[in-house]
Amino acid sequence: MSYSIQNLEDGSSLFTSTEPFTLANGRVLEHWQLCYETFGHLNKQRDNVVLIHHALSVGPHVAATKANPKKGWWQAMVGPGKAIDTDRYHVICINNLGSCFGSTSPVTTNQVTSKPWAGDFPEVMMEDMVHSQKLLLDHLGIERLYAMIGNSMGAMVSLTWAIAYPDSVQRLLLTSSSYKAYPANIANRRIQQESIRLDPAFQDGNYEPDAQLNGFRLARKLGLYTYRNAAEWNRRFNSFNNIGMRDDEINSYMDYNADLFCRSFDANCYLVLTAAMDRYDVTQQYESLAATFGRITAKTTVISVESDILFTPQQQQELYQGLLKGRVDCHYINHPSQYGHDAFLVETGAFDRYLRVFLD
Repeated sequence: MSYSIQNLEDGSSLFTSTEPFTLANGRVLEHWQLCYETFGHLNKQRDNVVLIHHALSVGPHVAATKANPKKGWWQAMVGPGKAIDTDRYHVICINNLGSCFGSTSPVTTNQVTSKPWAGDFPEVMMEDMVHSQKLLLDHLGIERLYAMIGNSMGAMVSLTWAIAYPDSVQRLLLTSSSYKAYPANIANRRIQQESIRLDPAFQDGNYEPDAQLNGFRLARKLGLYTYRNAAEWNRRFNSFNNIGMRDDEINSYMDYNADLFCRSFDANCYLVLTAAMDRYDVTQQYESLAATFGRITAKTTVISVESDILFTPQQQQELYQGLLKGRVDCHYINHPSQYGHDAFLVETGAFDRYLRVFLD
């Protein structure tokens, strides 16, 4: 049998395939797997599924469960009676191909060599993430999604999906993202990628398990800076009157968050995923914006955060204008905030309202 599913003790499930998977670049994964979590129950009609695509730095654990009571990355949004109500919807979140939370990636074993892929893991694209996930949903017998929700990099996956498989999505929510990689974003990510690769301890991706990757820590600090807005940084640290004390607090904040992230994430996976973001452009296979977005049949909502310096409002506006050219039934929300890119994680009250309106 080519496909199988294993339920794990932590409440997640592992979809395993022995059917070779050909990536967009021609490389082949002979054996591969996707880790996912589900919340709520699938109804008899199988039409209450909400698929959530996670951002770069998190995985499929959206909310706490009995099997895994650890707080999820969108705990305030997913659960009984919450905006994404698990008494009504069957929620699925799949760890993307190339990520380090259970799916095939640099940290998993290459069945050919019986060693971790590490620096030899092939490049993946958003299309690869989408096609692998579609195979999983086909195996689960889910043909049509009530809604698809993507945040940040997750919205890139969602948009790619809605274009590739338009008949499978009824409602589409895209938050803090874009329809292509912009030069400023690529430049930001390239600096982070170089800081990782130039670290002597990195060893071309074949670093020791306990290696102290200072280049990775530096990359995360740069990423962290872009996730928030200047106003939020100033609000957080301007209360310190003593300059030296303020500097210490900023350094401690950056060090703490970088260390925390680098203990839970893998540097090779970070390179794979950020490179996929660099190559992202949903229009490449089509003649125009209208032809690209004209494939989408889902009712679509685009949420832009006005203070986002990572995926700027300009990028959201251009996405929205592209959807209009494709005659998509779409709605644009300009969210006022001082929290920048991370607003969808921080300002739960506003996003609770947006989600309820979107789903209803």
